[in-house]
Amino acid sequence: MEPEKFLTPSEFKALLKAAKDNRDRCILLLLAGAGLRVGEMTQIQAEYIDFQKGYLHIQAAKSKGKRPRTAVLLPQVTEAIVKQLAGRSKGWLFPSYREGHISSRQVQNLLDGMATRADLQEVKRKDKAGKDRHRIHPHLLRHSFAIWSLDGGVPVGDLQDQLGHATLATTGIYLKASPNHRREAYMRSRLSNYLAGEKT
Repeated sequence: MEPEKFLTPSEFKALLKAAKDNRDRCILLLLAGAGLRVGEMTQIQAEYIDFQKGYLHIQAAKSKGKRPRTAVLLPQVTEAIVKQLAGRSKGWLFPSYREGHISSRQVQNLLDGMATRADLQEVKRKDKAGKDRHRIHPHLLRHSFAIWSLDGGVPVGDLQDQLGHATLATTGIYLKASPNHRREAYMRSRLSNYLAGEKT
């Protein structure tokens, strides 16, 4: 996976600064701080969140592959969710101005605005329909979460569960893009002792 397929921490910081309000910030933190798919994020309801334990319960009907899972929420993400709910204990986290919840397209539009204000957005290519494909999109933030998780020392099996991948092979693509994770694993191991002829 090429470096342009994920954000650097400084680029993410720039996106956060470009957020207009807490809704924007909450969207960024759920995508890049919890690794959610955009369709999962738009359908979050307050009832699915365990604030005491810091978990989000993703319903089978709302996940890819129809597999339920529990995602870990870091404190920054939980704090943004609490602000977004503004005291509500039921209903959509991101309600639409009409009925239901916001759409994935609305999220992309909001993200476009943030990326443009942060001077990060660029057209990477044209799709088959001739539409511009931008570098900054919701799935890029999910990729970024995966890379940062591995670089931060999260075991690949735990990352698989968080992302909701059916197989470890799917999660494994991030290992190739994150040599730091592999390096840290070797540095933590006792392999150096073997090379030095020492007992372990």
